[in-house]
Amino acid sequence: MIRVLNWEDLQNGPLYKGNTAVTIGVFDGVHRGHQALLARISARSPALIPTVVTFKKSPKENASYRGDISSFDEKCALFEEAGVEFCVIIDFSKNFSRMSGRDFVNSLKVYLSCAYAAVGDNFYCGFRRDTGAEAFKALAKERGIEVEIQNRVLEGGKPVSSSRIRECIEAGRFEDAHLLLGRKLTRRALYIH
Repeated sequence: MIRVLNWEDLQNGPLYKGNTAVTIGVFDGVHRGHQALLARISARSPALIPTVVTFKKSPKENASYRGDISSFDEKCALFEEAGVEFCVIIDFSKNFSRMSGRDFVNSLKVYLSCAYAAVGDNFYCGFRRDTGAEAFKALAKERGIEVEIQNRVLEGGKPVSSSRIRECIEAGRFEDAHLLLGRKLTRRALYIH
């Protein structure tokens, strides 16, 4: 059973014993690109605890945001199916949003005992996206964290992405959405607004 923790809960120190293999992102839809990241961290088990760091709501949410593909419960079920043991939820608060990429990497080491991380080649973290995938890898190396950067998964010569899946759903191209997700859409995915 996957265990869900809040980022704030970790501020008093790790709530479990052992080092982790971490991947970080919104994971809306848990599509084929996300699945490649989940496979990388799960492959590190049992030596490392597969852990997802995700968000209560998308940091990209604004007036043009078209809604989520999957609910939080659906994401957790898919994480668990992929072998993830812990899911850490970040509330993208004003304080968190001002954290630098360097401080975020330090937090992964201190609070999650992170020994390995898998991120996509389009990964960014930190205040105003100050840290891309390669810079994240360099900062992590300084802290003794091994990082692998996953190239984007392509379908039809274009990257698989949550935005692309939303476009398929809105246009009624459900078979295309299924292909990008690597599974059938759930009923919830039809509620994009």
